[in-house]
Amino acid sequence: MISDDKSGMVRPYSLGVAICVAILVVDLASKILMEAWLLRSGQLVEFLPFLDLRLGYNTGVSFSLLSSQSLLMPWLLAAFAVAISAYLYLRLRRTKSDLEATWNGLIMGGALGNAIDRLIDGAVTDFLDIHVGAFHWPTFNVADVAIVLGVGLALWVAFAADQKS
Repeated sequence: MISDDKSGMVRPYSLGVAICVAILVVDLASKILMEAWLLRSGQLVEFLPFLDLRLGYNTGVSFSLLSSQSLLMPWLLAAFAVAISAYLYLRLRRTKSDLEATWNGLIMGGALGNAIDRLIDGAVTDFLDIHVGAFHWPTFNVADVAIVLGVGLALWVAFAADQKS
């Protein structure tokens, strides 16, 4: 347990930073390992009836929106992700809520993981392919999962707060 005060309670700031760092490390490590493994094994591994491991590279944002061959686009998208992360970090420093710290950490870790990937490779490495029969959801990665969970939690928190008022 991360402790910031004498009571032994976890401060939201430390929780958010720990989540961000954990997501960042797991995301970058998984991309490196999966890329190496999938390149050796033919870029597709049938893992579960609904989940394949399929190597892909996304030069755009979600669902390959804003995909471009421009050398500037990865830098612009990475700068946008860093700016969002900086804003969330400032929110995190002020929050007193573990839930807000959690969603901030999830989104920051995912955004930074994809930004680093873009800056190193010019594209985001994706490898998780969920499908039902012939329908395939766009391939994604650990950072994407963290971002979606973080946004979902933020919306749930906002909705719950709205219901209380």
